[in-house]
Amino acid sequence: MSPQPDPESPDQHLAVEVAVFSPLPGSFTYLWPKSLGKPLKGVRVQVPFGKGSRFGLVLEITAVPDDMAPDYKPVADRLDAVPLLDAARLAWLERVGRYYLASPGELWSTALGWALQDDLRRFRCGDPAKLSDDPLLLALFPTRAAVTLKTVLKRAAAAGYKTAVRHLLSLAVKDGLVEEVKAEPFHPCSEESLSRELTATTGQQRAIDALTGKPDIFNPCLLFGRTGSGKTEVYLKAAESVVANGGQVLVLVPEIGLTPMWLARLTSRFPRVATWHSALTGAERLRIRQHLDSTDVLIGTRSALFLPLPKLKMIVVDEEHDASFKQQEGMTYSARDMALLLAQELDIPVVLGSATPSLESWRQVKAGNYKRLDLPDRIAKHASVRSETVDMRGVDAPVSDALLAALNETKEAGDQSILFLNRRGYAPALQCTACGDVPECPGCSIRLTLHRRAGQLRCHTCGFRRRVPKTCESCGEDALMPLGEGMEKLEEWLNEHLPELRFERFDRDVITSHSRLENTLSLFESGELDCLIGTQMLVKGHDFPNVTLVGVVNADLGVSLPDFRAGERWWQQMTQVTGRAGRSEKRGRVIIQTRMPEAGWLSRISEDEAIATLDEELSLREMLHYPPYARWVRLVFSSNKIERATEVASQFARHCEKFDGINITGPMPCPMERVAGKFRIEVLLRDASRKLLPWKLQPLLSGMQPPRDVRIRVDVDPQDMM
Repeated sequence: MSPQPDPESPDQHLAVEVAVFSPLPGSFTYLWPKSLGKPLKGVRVQVPFGKGSRFGLVLEITAVPDDMAPDYKPVADRLDAVPLLDAARLAWLERVGRYYLASPGELWSTALGWALQDDLRRFRCGDPAKLSDDPLLLALFPTRAAVTLKTVLKRAAAAGYKTAVRHLLSLAVKDGLVEEVKAEPFHPCSEESLSRELTATTGQQRAIDALTGKPDIFNPCLLFGRTGSGKTEVYLKAAESVVANGGQVLVLVPEIGLTPMWLARLTSRFPRVATWHSALTGAERLRIRQHLDSTDVLIGTRSALFLPLPKLKMIVVDEEHDASFKQQEGMTYSARDMALLLAQELDIPVVLGSATPSLESWRQVKAGNYKRLDLPDRIAKHASVRSETVDMRGVDAPVSDALLAALNETKEAGDQSILFLNRRGYAPALQCTACGDVPECPGCSIRLTLHRRAGQLRCHTCGFRRRVPKTCESCGEDALMPLGEGMEKLEEWLNEHLPELRFERFDRDVITSHSRLENTLSLFESGELDCLIGTQMLVKGHDFPNVTLVGVVNADLGVSLPDFRAGERWWQQMTQVTGRAGRSEKRGRVIIQTRMPEAGWLSRISEDEAIATLDEELSLREMLHYPPYARWVRLVFSSNKIERATEVASQFARHCEKFDGINITGPMPCPMERVAGKFRIEVLLRDASRKLLPWKLQPLLSGMQPPRDVRIRVDVDPQDMM
């Protein structure tokens, strides 16, 4: 029997299981040097790994017999004096890792990604004379000037010290010999500038009371309100109650584009607000991290969920239906579902808000697991929207006469408009009219998109780019023509036919930075622009009171994708788009252009039909045993050789045949068979009972040793079936 670990014993050798921050499966064992102090679960360490070193997290502590101690490499350094995460969050993340079948390295590198700015931390010694008895510290801090940790490590290496430097520095800080220099808080705001004069409507007050009435229990609610019904004000009022009682609030949004709007509203109500998203610099991230304890409200995208707010008392998930909450790279996870797990672990309320709820949340409401809070009316008392459909069959232009006239009328009235076309570039393809050939990406099973302004054909999947050929590379004819229309073509057409219209594009090809995003939104909100033309990033939750016209340039896009969620996503997107019009006292107008005017699904584009649409789609899913009435796990096997991907996928599928109650589909090629030069084969596992998956797969995946030339991607509750 192995001896029990006793961290206090001076004679016992201790080993630690470390989740090394890498995609490799499993954990790794290292010897714990006594010079690093008492080992603790949850602290970060630096360990030798391969030919270099990696960071990792201590998972377990074990005793090691004396004769086995030399078999293990020692931990090189200790990054934290105490764990960065408390016991509740450690337990939450362990649940998350088990559910999403993540390797320890993937789980903890994802969960602690917010703490990667250590090298930017700054330290100084106010009186170097205090360090006279410690030559190493004196070499690190020869003057009173503040230096970064990166500089400290360089000085230590130059002095011949390469291990335990971080631990030595933390001890010096603890002993008062060195101090950490912290930046000022991120968004300071004076109490005098705050505004709280808005009065809630009866419906809003009912929702606020439901959210704040039981502050210390897990209380999941779905705030179901049409666009413009005042959901944001409910969030803000509930947050005021939480902050007034000493708590903190986390607000999750699906897109970085929503943070300027949220930040403006939050800083008008709270003195200490911080934002968290991918566009922040390392220094900005470090500043937020250093002031988490004094933050009132943190607003951010997916990864903000991992920041350990010490007094978190409420979580808000805005636009909870949005597919952007699902992380697709590395450890795949749903930030919405993880937020629910965290709220359950912390015993706090969580509110999911949407005018077009996901079927997963709608089913939980129907089952009585979530409380439904309704906001059926728009705040503007006289707000109304008139919708009309335009048949585009036989129309070559991207904009119909009816929509062109409406754009003119809206501009002349001093109002604003939005045109929605969810397609980047000039055209989705370039086709030879002589032989029919269409250039494709050499690494992906997809056509190349024409970007005429840049003179390029681009793959929006892998990023491949090439110059536009002058003649067809298949037949040699000078007969290449754009096929379909994208944002660039719409922009070109408007400049030609409506030159007096002041407009800007709003897509990822022009909104290339957070500052560009903020500037464009500011121009529109100030009235310096008449119109915005954009893709889906334009219509997610933005509130433009002066917009009275919304034009859907091509409503047919996305409705026929080979994905069982295509209908749900299309309805959500169209309803959100049309909800941008008529949000003030002025009447709104929506013009929907389609080449399938007789299609029944067009009648669904109405918030009045939301409940009927959700109930109908939910019944269909139940009949088919599709999510949310079943749990699916999708595994994608990718390799340079299709035979290798198929072979490993087939082996995995055969192993799964021993699981009773799990339906296996595949191996089969993915709808997009090649991505970035890799062939992709999928196996889809379906569990109608929702009791077997994903947990049954853990032992199987842990025991698998896939060959190096085959990568396995595990996606629990897949949102993207392509």
